[in-house]
Amino acid sequence: MRAEPYVNPKLTGRVKRHDATSYRICPGTGRFILLGMSILATGQTWAGPDRSIDGADLALEQVATVIVSGRIQQDDHAVSLATGGSGTSLDTPFSISSVSSQLVYDQAGITLQDALRNVPGAQADSGFNGSHTQFFSLRGAVPDSGTGSNRVLRDGVRLSNYPYVPGFVESVDVLRGPGAAIGVRSEPGGTVDIVTRQPVMSNKSSVLVSVGDHAAQELTVDLNRSLSVDHGVAARLIATRSRASEWRHVKDQLDGVKLGLVKDGGEQYHLRADFEATNQVYQPDYGIPAIGRRPASIPIDRQFSEPFGDSTTNNRLVDLHGDVGLATDTRIQADLTHLEAHATSIKNILNGASLTGQPPGTYARVSSWEPNTARRIISGALSLSNVREIGRLTHQMFVGFDYLSETLNQPTLSLPAATSPPINIFAPIFGRVIVPATNAILASSLTVEDLTARAASLQDRVDVGVWSLVVGARYTNQHFSYGVTGVRQVYEENWSPKLGLLYRLRPDSVIYGNLATGLSPNQVASSSNQSLPSRKATQAEAGWKSSWCNSALNSDVSIYQLRQTNMISSDQSTPANIFDFAVDGSARSNGIETAIHGKFASNVDISLAYAYVNAYYLSNSTYGGNRVPNVAHQTLSLWGQYHWGKHWKTSAGLYAQGARYADQANKSVLPGYARLDFTQTWLQTMPSLGTVEVQLALRNALDQRYFVSSHLHVTQWITPSEERNASLTLSYRF
Repeated sequence: MRAEPYVNPKLTGRVKRHDATSYRICPGTGRFILLGMSILATGQTWAGPDRSIDGADLALEQVATVIVSGRIQQDDHAVSLATGGSGTSLDTPFSISSVSSQLVYDQAGITLQDALRNVPGAQADSGFNGSHTQFFSLRGAVPDSGTGSNRVLRDGVRLSNYPYVPGFVESVDVLRGPGAAIGVRSEPGGTVDIVTRQPVMSNKSSVLVSVGDHAAQELTVDLNRSLSVDHGVAARLIATRSRASEWRHVKDQLDGVKLGLVKDGGEQYHLRADFEATNQVYQPDYGIPAIGRRPASIPIDRQFSEPFGDSTTNNRLVDLHGDVGLATDTRIQADLTHLEAHATSIKNILNGASLTGQPPGTYARVSSWEPNTARRIISGALSLSNVREIGRLTHQMFVGFDYLSETLNQPTLSLPAATSPPINIFAPIFGRVIVPATNAILASSLTVEDLTARAASLQDRVDVGVWSLVVGARYTNQHFSYGVTGVRQVYEENWSPKLGLLYRLRPDSVIYGNLATGLSPNQVASSSNQSLPSRKATQAEAGWKSSWCNSALNSDVSIYQLRQTNMISSDQSTPANIFDFAVDGSARSNGIETAIHGKFASNVDISLAYAYVNAYYLSNSTYGGNRVPNVAHQTLSLWGQYHWGKHWKTSAGLYAQGARYADQANKSVLPGYARLDFTQTWLQTMPSLGTVEVQLALRNALDQRYFVSSHLHVTQWITPSEERNASLTLSYRF
């Protein structure tokens, strides 16, 4: 528990209250919805080529005149990403989003990318660790730093390749842009924090069963019990089995258990212990290649990876948390997290360009085997917060110290490139991949990582009248290495300042601006096996946030410019090896983001997120002036839910994305698309027995053929969309 944000008593008298049950349509918001729809007319056609790709760049000024409101949930966790303390979005001069698990469920979402479609500026990127571990980019920042790991926070702790398990998740919180106050790393485009479900002081439980097309299944049992109300002790056990759709003919199954214990002493202290274990079995899916400027015209479910075995990832995590009030205005918080991960990865991929002298669309294939990969992460954090009034000024001080250690040992065994026969994507012959004999002599290497980072943060938020000023700095001292055995380390010291200014137009409307910086290690090595220095990011942002109808509907609009330096690109001294890198140049993103979430009327819920972004490389010996791959100029997510009385709910969602390049060289294009989803839900509450809810979902209802993302280095690996599919979910809460 942290101190509540300061509220100027002179302002509270101006708040006009609205009874949430007394209005039918939220007053004053209809014009924002109409303006939001006009976005579609300001830019390029969603399903057609990106006009900038065809040479006619869409000017930023064209959409700068469109003012669309958007909701950012008032969530302590999301605020903490920006400032390290609790509060509301309207008190925070940074762009933050919070996506609740209930919203993801109502939208029939099942993945991290499903959750992030509610966040403006979030776009998909490709990874190959199964559908439970997904990749993304924020604000057009190039997500690649070489390791192929997604980077998220779990309850404020930075983890690599942490899976998204719907049954464990309470919300997904996002700081859009650099400058996180917690976590050793601050990714250039922003920080994603997966907030997990914790024990609460009540007896509530639930069971969820879901089945869908192509063998998709989920079973989750969530049991929460208050063990002692008098002593403030509660426990929660969650067990889940999740099986992803096999429409691409590969498996992905995850079994998990999460056990939490809490001791709640009210305002005096809050103690928590958490254990989590997940076992994942999957096969990497490398999608389909591009032929010329477009993905190959073949059935989108055609699979070319034929690994000779299953890949596995087993995680074991222990998390300890303590929050103690030293005085009425001072609190201390401590966190300790330990993760042990063991994995085996078996890959079979299309390699290189289409072979010459062979029928068009013929590719070589190579196999590799990464047995007994071991990753260990130890993270510790200690912070002190204090609220103090000095004259007319109210200071909210935050002092934090962080430690992160991450080690990796990843052996790789490779078969010779010519071992398995090539395959033609238009007329494939399957079943010809060579399985290595137990006594085969294989090429071997060992990739190691050793990252140790120590950081200290100091921040003061000063409130005076209708103004709030946030001034902070973060000092990071780290050394790390990533490469084959014998890789040379990088030692770094860095200061990351940030500044935010907020002005309250009225109690429910603010304008703000900020300057923020961040640091993210480039976990790669050069051809000479030298680890490379960190990428840096600097952002300037201005925005407007509002709350409507007694906070039933909340909104924001922001405009920003983000610059990255110390970018990485392929090492030109070894062009044949795409995994040799060099620090080379910079990139820039300019954009506008808008979102609106909440109750538009007493029986209508809405969620809208729109972003325009222009992301491109600046100085770069290979890609200078090119557009950043996987980043469309425009993205739109529009979802609404209508409540038909007490028992029925009908939802519809429209998700659209413009065309974008599939690779850094800008040789191939992923066409734009618009996708339509529907859900129908029936709910029945039974006194003393609980609540039953049945949801029927139809995703991609018009059966649109589109492509989710690609690998930014090559165009052989493009991820297609799932075809039309349905699911039926039954949940029982008691």
